[in-house]
Amino acid sequence: MVVCFALLLVMAGLFVFSSSCVLPRGYRPPGAQKVFYRAAYYLLQKFARGQKEKTNAFAVARLADVLTAVFLGTGLAFLLQAVQTGKSVLTDGYILSRPAKGQGEHTQELQVRIGESQTEKMEIVLSERRYTEEEKQAFLAQAVKELETVILGENRSADEVRGRVILPDTLAQGNVKAVWTQEPAGLLDQDGYIIQEPDPQGELLQLKATLTCEGSESVYECALRLLPNVYSSEEQLRRALESEVERADAESVQTDILRLPTELGGKKLIWSDAPSSAAGVCLALTAFAAVCAWFRKNEETRRQDERRKRQMIFDYPDILFRLSMLLNSGLTMQNAFFKIALEYRNRREKETRYAYEEMLRAYYEMKSGVPEARAYENFGRRCGSNGYVKLGTMLSANLQKGSQGLAKLLQEEAQLSMEERLRTVRKLGEEAGTKLLLPMVLMLLVVLVILMAPAMMALGG
Repeated sequence: MVVCFALLLVMAGLFVFSSSCVLPRGYRPPGAQKVFYRAAYYLLQKFARGQKEKTNAFAVARLADVLTAVFLGTGLAFLLQAVQTGKSVLTDGYILSRPAKGQGEHTQELQVRIGESQTEKMEIVLSERRYTEEEKQAFLAQAVKELETVILGENRSADEVRGRVILPDTLAQGNVKAVWTQEPAGLLDQDGYIIQEPDPQGELLQLKATLTCEGSESVYECALRLLPNVYSSEEQLRRALESEVERADAESVQTDILRLPTELGGKKLIWSDAPSSAAGVCLALTAFAAVCAWFRKNEETRRQDERRKRQMIFDYPDILFRLSMLLNSGLTMQNAFFKIALEYRNRREKETRYAYEEMLRAYYEMKSGVPEARAYENFGRRCGSNGYVKLGTMLSANLQKGSQGLAKLLQEEAQLSMEERLRTVRKLGEEAGTKLLLPMVLMLLVVLVILMAPAMMALGG
């Protein structure tokens, strides 16, 4: 515990000294690890030998992960030690609590100091507590009272038993065991159900329970009058039908077929295959699959929209720079627009570039007779991004005002869009780091459990 506390103090001091450090511009640590990144950068600046190691982002991130693991592991070890310190198995320094009844033997590891110089570790074997004779007799008496209350179950009285008889194996909170015998045998099964139809006038059953509690015994006896169960008209018909089927099976057991009865009690019987539940299960699975497909498609559409939006943000500065360069080279706006669209069509790659696809569509619109200004505006609206809407409006207005100064405006807009693209890249990097943080923490917890579990089991054992 002292070592853990010292390590935590060292880590705290490191956090304090590194709090004034400012990470370089290229460092983008996850929010939860920012303090560890500052500490790692501080250590490398103080103790790294080469300049490359001091400014290496990978070295900083690696050291930050190590510091994170050390801090979390040390903190967990400190908490576990603190919890264990507050829970001593000894009372007044010399008293151990014996395991309760039913818990079995317990081995406790202790440390004993003999005199002033010798210290030994010992394993003390504690047997479970045993009852006194008075406690045993009290449990046996309690078991008898419980039997008198529960044995009839839902039956009205011992003179009219038509349903299940309760024959418990343990009583008195599990401290008393019961062994049952019945005379005559075979009327009840081990769960207390009547397995042979009693005589309509009733049949006497003698029950005897031998109750034991750590060697002490007691006997409980009772007499029950078993009567046939009372069945409803539907149950009587079913039982009669079962008897008819059994009789037909016994009569035709030496033949290849079983002929089912055609009537029962003057009522005609019509047999058919039992309806299968496979269709219902299949329908339920179909509905579940349809719901999953619905949400999966929604998720795919959302991801596709995000991918399209992100791609257009990345392509926007390139389009602006290319338009400005072509304008500076002497081309008209329409020819510059056409040249970019046709170059994309001629070198189309496997991955679709959505912004260039919309430019190509605007090219086809102009060739089909759509006014140039409207084609530019349609191009901006289809792209959906504010930047492209602004570009379409700018190109449309250029037809009326002239192209003078347009190249400079496009270059300025490209510079602004480059900053937007850089922010998007940073955001994606932070999201990736955040997604990786949870698996790292889970792996650390798994490692800590693997390391701590044997020690905890040894303490508990």
